[in-house]
Amino acid sequence: MQELILKFYAAARFVLDRTEGQGMTEYAMAVGLIAFGCIAGEAAIATSVNHIFIALGTTIVNGVTR
Repeated sequence: MQELILKFYAAARFVLDRTEGQGMTEYAMAVGLIAFGCIAGEAAIATSVNHIFIALGTTIVNGVTR
């Protein structure tokens, strides 16, 4: 019975100690962090750009109607 447990333990350690998939996981985390930063930055910039377009539209309308 101990031999079977020892073989199971050795197989489990082999599977847990493998590091082949780590690189891809790190790339996925980096891409996710970059995407999150882009979305957060886009939300911050969108408000500013929206105000600029509103001011531009108001200026054009006021210039045409005078």
